[in-house]
Amino acid sequence: MSRLNFRTMKHIHILLILMLFVSCTPDSILDKKPPYEADLDGAITNAKTAELALNGVYANLSANAYDSRDIIAEGSFKAGTMRKPEWWTRGNAVWYYERFWPVLSGSGNTEWEYNYALIKNANFLLSAINGINDFTGNRKEEIVGELHFLRALAYERLMLRFAEHWDLNSTYGLIIRNDLPSLDNVKKERSTVAESYQVILDDLEVAIAKCPEFSNFIQASKLAAKALKTRVLFQMEQYTDCITLADEVIGSKNSGLAPNYATLFTDFSSTNELIFARAYGPSESSSLESRINTYNTGKWGPSGSYLNLVADDPRFDAIIGDEVVVDYRYGIEGQVYTNRTIKKLVNAANNLPLMYLRMAEMYLIKAEAIYRNGGDYAAAYAPIADLRARAGAPEVPHATQAEIEAAICNEWLIEMSFENGHEYFALRRFGIDYLLASNEQLAEAYQKAIDSGESDAEQYRVRMKNRRIVAIPTSETNVNPVEQNPGY
Repeated sequence: MSRLNFRTMKHIHILLILMLFVSCTPDSILDKKPPYEADLDGAITNAKTAELALNGVYANLSANAYDSRDIIAEGSFKAGTMRKPEWWTRGNAVWYYERFWPVLSGSGNTEWEYNYALIKNANFLLSAINGINDFTGNRKEEIVGELHFLRALAYERLMLRFAEHWDLNSTYGLIIRNDLPSLDNVKKERSTVAESYQVILDDLEVAIAKCPEFSNFIQASKLAAKALKTRVLFQMEQYTDCITLADEVIGSKNSGLAPNYATLFTDFSSTNELIFARAYGPSESSSLESRINTYNTGKWGPSGSYLNLVADDPRFDAIIGDEVVVDYRYGIEGQVYTNRTIKKLVNAANNLPLMYLRMAEMYLIKAEAIYRNGGDYAAAYAPIADLRARAGAPEVPHATQAEIEAAICNEWLIEMSFENGHEYFALRRFGIDYLLASNEQLAEAYQKAIDSGESDAEQYRVRMKNRRIVAIPTSETNVNPVEQNPGY
């Protein structure tokens, strides 16, 4: 089905080769010449080895099979759409970040390490491919396009989680590492947010020009690059250009909304709605057991606020699973505990992709961009109407500002729930009141601060503002003392 599935052994082999060149940490390079300054000619010398190396770069997509659970969960916990049972307080199911995510703490180490590993490997392959000339047809240029797309995606994910992406004037942008690593560039300052966005856009322009046409969701394509650019323009609040490009993506002949919402999670390969995703093959299914054990056994489930939101929606049965009896060992012996499961995150084949871009997101971006650009409420609601019609859901009120905001925000929470942090980013855009309404634990913590007095309440308001993003991990700051995000 995909290069990552059919060539698993080969890309593992090439990853081992790449690791010889890219795995050194700053600590290990202080007393000797870094291995990654070695001659790459011995590793990537022809089209075949370049394709294998490309597989290795794809394999760095922001989570391997085991860690995919945590990539999915953090945004949902912060949004308050996902919770663990309150009585579940010990055992392996309770990791430290489960206690903190709901109140906006947690660790971004997984995202940081995977994305910067991808960026580093993409840089190496871009350098190595220059001297290779035995490709068939336009394949060399296509690989260059794919690498620029993957690097842009990695930077965009880092931007959303670690940089003040909502403020083009902010100095809290990304650490841009587009050069091959050496002793001279271990320490590097953060770029501004505006500079960081420009790096992403520059990569996407190359990707749009050189990527292959869309044929499947596991390969970078011109369509995927345009979809990612649509999202970046949306984040930059360049709404007019965003709407134009969203229309181009939505109008693509090669992709479109799946006829049935549930199909995305039961038979995803039968639809072209997925524009780009991280696929998992049979050899990786054992590592995906953590996702099944978490989402299909009641350890982590939908929150009460989310169940109330989706209760009457026709998508309920595709999103929410059965109420299951949960192992009593983590509660009181003899007492029966039950919890709802999250059905859309597991399937019988245990291979559900990590979805980075799908067509429904383009509809939601278009709707919100029209609204934020001062457009007519009916025009802003039209893409929402299309998604709800696909689901068989009735029209919701949208004639006033409060109604159109609720219609758009709630559609993000229902349509894109539990996939890749979409709920949290939407709630943050619409404001803290929306977030507090969804995240019951955060609201409870804030109320305790209010009850303690105005000083504590003000401190908690500052905390909620600062914790919109997470801290730069110590794995970076210990060797590259960049300015940390506010509040950490």
